[in-house]
Amino acid sequence: MASMFSRARVSAIAAIAAALCGRAAVAAGMPFLSAPEPAPATPPVEIGSGWYLRGDVGYESMTAPIITTDLTTLASRINNASGGIGVGFQFNQWFRADLTLDRSVNRQQGSGASMYCPYGTLVNVPNVDINGTLQTVEAYLYNPAETCTPLVNAHINRTSLIANGYFDLGNWWGVTPYVGAGIGVSYLQTSASVNYYENGTGNLWAPNLGVAGAYLAWYNLAGQQVAVNQQYPFAQLNYNFSQTVKDYKLAWNFMAGASYDISQNLKLDLHYRLLGVGSFTGFPGVLSGTGAVTKDLLSQEVRLGFRLVSD
Repeated sequence: MASMFSRARVSAIAAIAAALCGRAAVAAGMPFLSAPEPAPATPPVEIGSGWYLRGDVGYESMTAPIITTDLTTLASRINNASGGIGVGFQFNQWFRADLTLDRSVNRQQGSGASMYCPYGTLVNVPNVDINGTLQTVEAYLYNPAETCTPLVNAHINRTSLIANGYFDLGNWWGVTPYVGAGIGVSYLQTSASVNYYENGTGNLWAPNLGVAGAYLAWYNLAGQQVAVNQQYPFAQLNYNFSQTVKDYKLAWNFMAGASYDISQNLKLDLHYRLLGVGSFTGFPGVLSGTGAVTKDLLSQEVRLGFRLVSD
């Protein structure tokens, strides 16, 4: 009897063990009953990555703006230097954008023909009035040797703020070719002046053609009177004349170039840029008397720069 109970006990234990093993096998085959897998580690977020700073200098060839028609004999194009800075963001390996501020200054100068311009020397000369009385009067000295040369100065300052977008066309051995375009605004500050310089002294001519609003008599070196109480022709000249205009223009540009990876954070950039800043109307000529001229300002530039990229 005892052996019978012992055999029954062993059989029961074996049955329970088999049932537990079968249940574990079923659970292993059912994913929704499996233990959850550990969550993947979240990569650290890089604050500020993708930003870059840029700086460029360039050689500019622009259609010559006729700032004043006194200087229309200049070449059809002018060569100039330009430069700028900017900040941008690299969105991915194919696209980036930046905001740039650049500036160029063009100066023009020319001279006109030499002309008579008395320096206004005052002299005391003897004079007999209508009553036959001899007296001394104050007069201007008329000296044909006193001449001046007009010097024309003109300049145009361009400051452009432009938003740009670029498509990078892959990287080969550290070289990344790209194309880009942008639109913005240009601020033009233009001025022109005509100043007369005395040929004898080199000083700026400051004619004093009257005293207390009255015109005096003019006497030559021989003491002969040549003009009385009249305005001499040279007084009609626009001597020492200047004018200034400030204006805002829509600006656009197209770029094509390539950058080279000097290091992970520094890139050398060489590109061509076509820049347009709209139409420009200059000043009429003070010496020539001709009217103002309107032209479109279009600039072709070769620019070299650096981009400093954040990690």
